[in-house]
Amino acid sequence: AAKSGADLLGFIFVKKSKRYISPDQAVEIVGAVDKYIEEKKLITPDFKGLRAPDAELKDGSSWYSAKAKEFVNLLSQKKGSVAPLKVGVFMNHSVEDMNSIAEKANLDLIQLHGKEPDHITTSLVRPAIRVVHVDSSSTLDDLKAHIKPGNAPLLLLDSAGGGTGKVFDWSLATKLSGDIPFFLAGGLNPGNVGDAVRGVSPFGVDVCGGCEKDGEKGVKDLDKIAAFCANAKK
Repeated sequence: AAKSGADLLGFIFVKKSKRYISPDQAVEIVGAVDKYIEEKKLITPDFKGLRAPDAELKDGSSWYSAKAKEFVNLLSQKKGSVAPLKVGVFMNHSVEDMNSIAEKANLDLIQLHGKEPDHITTSLVRPAIRVVHVDSSSTLDDLKAHIKPGNAPLLLLDSAGGGTGKVFDWSLATKLSGDIPFFLAGGLNPGNVGDAVRGVSPFGVDVCGGCEKDGEKGVKDLDKIAAFCANAKK
């Protein structure tokens, strides 16, 4: 995935998921990634400042726009030599477990996929991506009610349940993207990611099942990964 141009690599630590990997397995995989990073002399930006709250930014639009800009600026400083970022995906884990795994597996970001309280992000050792789930009954006001400034610096919109392979109504995301930057997930694949990028204008895109081998959940298809990355960046 890193060789195909993926900017972020996800590691799922949710035991009920068929894509779950243990912390020990993650250490082994990340070790291979870190070896690749070292061989290519890639650089991982220092995201410590991204976690710090900004008391002057009171509304969600200002907060997330500022944090997204800060995130991009950190990556741009190392343009052409930025290492793929390693993201741990968690759901209702304790702070202790998330921090322990993040340190052990040398993760760069923590993705919160459950019902974790917003303030939990201030106790994490890595910047967080807050997932907001979208279903057929969701409205723009519903989404904004879940988007609170001062906590996780990055957002991700995903279909309700996560990992379902289902696409939610992108028109809702499009209305939000003009004010608040976010990663887009939910049923993306090499065939539709280009339309998603052009139509929704997300901050970034996230894929899982859409790049797996047909009928083999949890087994990635390298050709699909390469096609997804290429189509996302056209």
